[in-house]
Amino acid sequence: PPPPPRRPRPAKPKPPRISWRDLGGEEAEEAPAAAHEHVYARAVKSRPRDVGEVVERVEYLLALHPPEDHADQLASAHAHAPPLAALHAALEGAGGTRAAAAAAAAPAFGGEALRMSYTLRSAGGRGGGTAAELAEFQARWRRGEPVVVGSLDREFELPWGPHGFLERFGAEQVNMIDCRDGKSVHWLTLAHFFAGYTKPWTRAKCPDTFRRMMLKLKDWPPNTDFRDKMPEYFDDLMEALPFPQYTHRDGVLNLARHFPPDCVPPDLGPKMYNGFGQKHAWRGMDPAVAKGGHTNLHCDVSDAVNVMVDVYEGDDGDDSEDETDEASLADAELGSLSCQHGAIWDIYRWQDTEAILQLLHAVARERDVEITSNPIHDQLFYLDDTLRKRLRDQYKVRGWRFVQRRGDAVFIPAGCPHQVRNLSSCVKVALDFVSPENAHRCVHLTDEFAKLPRGHHLSEDKLQVKTMLLHTMKHLTEALMPRRQPAEAEGA
Repeated sequence: PPPPPRRPRPAKPKPPRISWRDLGGEEAEEAPAAAHEHVYARAVKSRPRDVGEVVERVEYLLALHPPEDHADQLASAHAHAPPLAALHAALEGAGGTRAAAAAAAAPAFGGEALRMSYTLRSAGGRGGGTAAELAEFQARWRRGEPVVVGSLDREFELPWGPHGFLERFGAEQVNMIDCRDGKSVHWLTLAHFFAGYTKPWTRAKCPDTFRRMMLKLKDWPPNTDFRDKMPEYFDDLMEALPFPQYTHRDGVLNLARHFPPDCVPPDLGPKMYNGFGQKHAWRGMDPAVAKGGHTNLHCDVSDAVNVMVDVYEGDDGDDSEDETDEASLADAELGSLSCQHGAIWDIYRWQDTEAILQLLHAVARERDVEITSNPIHDQLFYLDDTLRKRLRDQYKVRGWRFVQRRGDAVFIPAGCPHQVRNLSSCVKVALDFVSPENAHRCVHLTDEFAKLPRGHHLSEDKLQVKTMLLHTMKHLTEALMPRRQPAEAEGA
């Protein structure tokens, strides 16, 4: 006969979870150290149940050992305090960062509302700005708002115009995009691009239509570290960047600094984004896509800062083949564009992504545009005046619309949908970073990108943010562990 079925063993009751936060704060300071001995042993030696408990343990260690006790391990108390709340929000699904964003008052829209003062080195300031400026930036950043810092061109020691790059890299063949139809152009050199940068009548023509191409060179250099290819320009940019605590590779508030050195790190830039400009709305583009977009609406998996290092302020060279009128130079929010030089930005809040997607799906149905995955991730649309008005009226969604000028650094929070249209030929340099305040968005977008169709350009986890976060907590825990006493070390 078959053996009798085994009776299931009763599940062992799990020990009650220690509330690490309850053991911090005033209780940790007032109670004698012996009272925390068994708790401390569990905090640093036992295996945690989940990542959230690891974060709680680090918070407990912080309370047990005040910042002044480990100032040599960490740059300052502020260097570790913000990551804890944000990491907890990222890996537990709730927390202060998300709650604060939901409870924040309605932001002030308009380009000028984004601009903030920053004490430049040339004005006697030190790297990182003043403490008050950093606090203001962080307050806006926690609310998920973009920030614009101007006049960085005063900080540059090197010329960032086309001539310096022509001498060194003019013969280099590059891949560009014709913004009229979105097609790749791979048979031209950097010299061809910069020739049309200041002399529009010399721009290369499309072999099919014989129209002058509106070229865009993005992500250059493509397969080389900017620092290795142009070390002097890299140093010049890093010296000028505001808030190096976030933007530098080793900044104390850039979580990318914790990526393990024995692994292949993510390519966070900087990269150059060069493009021709035109103030008039373009004709002859795909009717399914709104006219005038250089970079269609999209979002990035990490935080980013984009600096306009050079802009051509001469005639934009509108093609004589295009019949244009002054009406095409009028912008509903920015006024006349005839005297504007730079690039028009539209940035929307992370919280408004779903409403924007609803609009884009509706527009796709009306225009018979096929959507295979996500219209934002596929960069299918540029929101023109009509679509932006429809977004405001039907979906109650507003964004920030402003002109980026020479020397302006635009900080874009991770996940915020944004689009850019060049009014003038310009050179921009952008780099990515991972801030504690937006770590939860990076995790969310990483999971969202993983669901895209196989072969999609975003489906690969290039940022590796989860690895980054785990090593961040590992380094924090190691830095906060008090040094063992000699007697304890001998008995071990």
